[in-house]
Amino acid sequence: MLIRFTASNYLSFSEEIEFSMVPGKSRNHPHHVIKGRKRSSIGVLKAAVIYGANASGKSNLIKTMAFARDLIVNGVRPNKHIPRIHFKLDSSCAGKPSRFEFEFMQGGSAYAYGFELDTRKIHSEWLYEITKTSQKKIFERQTTGTDETEVEFGKVQFRDGNERKLLHLMKTRGNQLFLTQSIEAGARQFESIMAWFRKLIVIFPDSRERGMAFPVKADDMLRDSLVDFLKLFDTGISGIGMVPMDSSGDTAILSDEVRSKLAEVLGVGEKRIFSAPDGRRYLVSMNERNELEIFKLMTGHRVHGGGGGGEGGEGGEEVLLEVNDESDGTRRLMDLIPALNLLLERDTVCIIDELDRSMHPKLSFKILELFLSRVGRESQLIVTTHESSLLNLGLLRRDEIWFVAKDRGGASSVYSLEEFVPRYDKDVRKGYLLGRFGGVPVVEDISELGVG
Repeated sequence: MLIRFTASNYLSFSEEIEFSMVPGKSRNHPHHVIKGRKRSSIGVLKAAVIYGANASGKSNLIKTMAFARDLIVNGVRPNKHIPRIHFKLDSSCAGKPSRFEFEFMQGGSAYAYGFELDTRKIHSEWLYEITKTSQKKIFERQTTGTDETEVEFGKVQFRDGNERKLLHLMKTRGNQLFLTQSIEAGARQFESIMAWFRKLIVIFPDSRERGMAFPVKADDMLRDSLVDFLKLFDTGISGIGMVPMDSSGDTAILSDEVRSKLAEVLGVGEKRIFSAPDGRRYLVSMNERNELEIFKLMTGHRVHGGGGGGEGGEGGEEVLLEVNDESDGTRRLMDLIPALNLLLERDTVCIIDELDRSMHPKLSFKILELFLSRVGRESQLIVTTHESSLLNLGLLRRDEIWFVAKDRGGASSVYSLEEFVPRYDKDVRKGYLLGRFGGVPVVEDISELGVG
């Protein structure tokens, strides 16, 4: 579970910004707080909804998290630049490192892991175990001016002597994170830390092009799960058809590059829903022979009239349609359903940029309502949105509502509704639209356009 994320000098963030899932003083919806397993553990919130005007930086917050996560999980190849993008509206930021830190819960313990970098090297890196009142160093890494890496360990219990020796003798490249390098070198000491980042899901509006993992092994379970969600959201879809495809003979479905990438990330028995450029959706899985199997997903609709169960009856004939014949909203739902299934079935952190893209406001509301009603899972859902109907204290706590705004110098800031006094508990939506909390566009007088 995510506790807190901080960053500075990246994209539209100049000074350090802090996004926190730590509960504030709000007392409503106590079941939205996930309490730690130990007395000293840090409690966290289940959800956060982030608002901001166009170009305010709310998507940049998600991009910043995704950049740091991808750097940790995928690393950087030797002799390659780190693809960081510093804050460009202040010339002094070009020569300063960018800083990122995640605080998170894993395996009943809390950790703080972060690093500072520029395009050439990792300047520093650290991992601490933390509680409400203390922190214990696991390691700190510094890269010198000659690009030599020095790692200092705290009082760490190593799995065995060979592991300790490997980590002490391991040479870390200047442009590579020590955590990433240790996993690549075969060390298992920090596997659980890396596992948390690997399970962190970030969904952008174009994420469908990369495929979404679905945590089921049987096709009938997959079909049932998809149909259950699509029926819940009143899409008119009564079933899902899976048509087997010849992956070797149809390059229009998967290019060699895409097929190679999927083969790298899919384990035996794992499945992903993949969207082709033409909008069709495919289920791609890896069989026991390490071969990709591809099925085209089609949506089933009941045919009304003409006998066979009567109008609206379950016994009527079902016709299969191409997914790209469905509405934009239905297709967006199909892209999000794998993540929703994960949130409800496993302990997962899922971050969605533009939840409301192509969807009716009631669907966005229903997704959050469905997630927040489930008790017992240590899952979190973090979304950005423009949909003001979610600004409802019957649905969310004050500390679950966040805003992003830009100042006159083009730098973005991040802040919570909890910070505002007096408290606008009666009508948060109205207060937001009136600009009381920032995060809304400042629109000039239309007469300035000189039209008419």
